[in-house]
Amino acid sequence: MNTDNFDKQATKHLSFYEGFLSYSKYLAVGVIAILVLMAIFLL
Repeated sequence: MNTDNFDKQATKHLSFYEGFLSYSKYLAVGVIAILVLMAIFLL
């Protein structure tokens, strides 16, 4: 993706969005791990 013609605001939003994507990815992995552990200990 070419970000050369973006202004500072758009670049800031883009970096925030990428950070949010990586954070939500880790959050999803954590939730899945917790659910798997609960299933293991409950069964």
